[in-house]
Amino acid sequence: MKSPMFKRAAFAAITPALLLQFAPAQAAAPVAVKPKPPVLSCTTPTAEGLSYTVITPGKGDRPNAESKVTVNYKGMLTADGTAFDSGQAAQFPVDGVIPGFAQGLKLMQVGGSYRLCIPAALGYGAAGTGPIPANADLVFEVELLSFTNPPPKPVIPLAERSCSQTTASGLGFEIVKAAAGRKPADGDMALVDLTVFDASKGVVQQKSEWEKIPLSQVSPIFRESLNMMAKGSTYRFCMPKAADGSPNSNIIVTLIDLRPAPATEN
Repeated sequence: MKSPMFKRAAFAAITPALLLQFAPAQAAAPVAVKPKPPVLSCTTPTAEGLSYTVITPGKGDRPNAESKVTVNYKGMLTADGTAFDSGQAAQFPVDGVIPGFAQGLKLMQVGGSYRLCIPAALGYGAAGTGPIPANADLVFEVELLSFTNPPPKPVIPLAERSCSQTTASGLGFEIVKAAAGRKPADGDMALVDLTVFDASKGVVQQKSEWEKIPLSQVSPIFRESLNMMAKGSTYRFCMPKAADGSPNSNIIVTLIDLRPAPATEN
């Protein structure tokens, strides 16, 4: 029988370095890192029903309804945080998106990041769309990178907006330039230059040249307008007020030429 001292001596010869050589490698268990759930609430309500949180403030001017913006964004369902859309350097007009998103964009400044909490009434409503269910509240995280504004619309001077004469139907008119050419008939197609403008503010809403207008296909009030004119003349027409009280649009028309209207297909 061997002495216990032999055993001790034997183990004493095994240095810590040798123990490390023979010890099985112990792999560290990976620690699962759960992603933080998205924040689906906002702090500041607005009168329209939108609420928002300023994540990072921006600087400078704010977009308006006619601006074209460039943004980074992510859209999520408020109910469970499911992401349904995202974009990087996406470009679109402010008035081309859902009302809640448009309202939020008009609060922002370049360089700013906002969280927008949009109720269904300011989003896609009862209809929903694609991955967005009916009556779904939405959350967008938006970074405004830049925006541009269109050039200002021309304005008709105050002295050139009104009409001094009125027909029995209530159509107002002013002869801007008289001419002695032929007047349109119902079978004609009129070639005209048109300028449509807001009656009270004078802001030009539409301007077109060489517009082809068959008289048989226009509204009675516009047919009455054209029938008053002679080829080569320019008139300003003040439209009767709408029954619902909506703002009036007045029209400046130059009658360039008259041609037979093309035959319509049955």
